[in-house]
Amino acid sequence: MHHSLDGKSIVYIGRSNGDLDRRLRNHFVTSHKFQKKLELCDKTRVEVAEFKTVVDMYVAEIAYINLEKPPLNVDDKAQDDLTIFVDLSSVVWQPWNKSHLLGKWLSKG
Repeated sequence: MHHSLDGKSIVYIGRSNGDLDRRLRNHFVTSHKFQKKLELCDKTRVEVAEFKTVVDMYVAEIAYINLEKPPLNVDDKAQDDLTIFVDLSSVVWQPWNKSHLLGKWLSKG
């Protein structure tokens, strides 16, 4: 799972159980969703978290989207609040280790 940050605010939360580099490249180059709603520059960063199971990833994504309400997430974002306990304390977010690709992709976009 990954999330993108502009400064310190989470602007998008997504998941991928495939090629993360390809998924992120599609977000930042082919899909202009990010470029139209957000000025992407050197303050943008991507962080990733890994999960033991696919279902853990799905539940965490929905929970994070509904707790953080990121502006670029439209699907799966409810208008009300989460009322059940979902323990996300064990989720460890790490900087995406290929962040140098972001500037390269943006300059080509």
